[in-house]
Amino acid sequence: MVTDRASAWAIEGALNPTILRIHVTDILTDRTIVVCPPEEAPAPFDAVGEIEGVRGLDLHRHRVRVNLESGGGRAAVSRAAAQLLESAWGAPTSLPLDEGPRAFSVAHTGPRLVAESPVMAAHHGDTTLIRVFEVPGVVEAIVGDGLVLVRLGRLFAWDDVEAEVSAALA
Repeated sequence: MVTDRASAWAIEGALNPTILRIHVTDILTDRTIVVCPPEEAPAPFDAVGEIEGVRGLDLHRHRVRVNLESGGGRAAVSRAAAQLLESAWGAPTSLPLDEGPRAFSVAHTGPRLVAESPVMAAHHGDTTLIRVFEVPGVVEAIVGDGLVLVRLGRLFAWDDVEAEVSAALA
């Protein structure tokens, strides 16, 4: 569900009570995971990392995992993070259900390869993985014999990008 806003976001709690997930439409990194600290998070997540009760952030392509201190008060951190993000990017968007991956036929033979970032795809040197990560919203791809499974970030919808993924894989 890509919105017309430049930067859309939504917060969800994980089953683990010491984790929050912030889903975004912005690309936060081309690497698989950026751990903050020691790395510096981009705005407005630098401020999220400073909220009392936050131990650190893990930046993924279209998601931030907020790691909380034990007893860090997830509800309070969630409210404070929402205020910071709303101030920077406007109101949150609704978080759609996870649509799951889609399977596409490809001319590929060889071992099964998994990539969760453009850097990981490039490391494998597999052109199918590299091409699929050129499509906005792709967060994971698994290629195997004759097939690639592609997963989107939660704020992206297959209706919006399926044609681009098909074109990238053609």
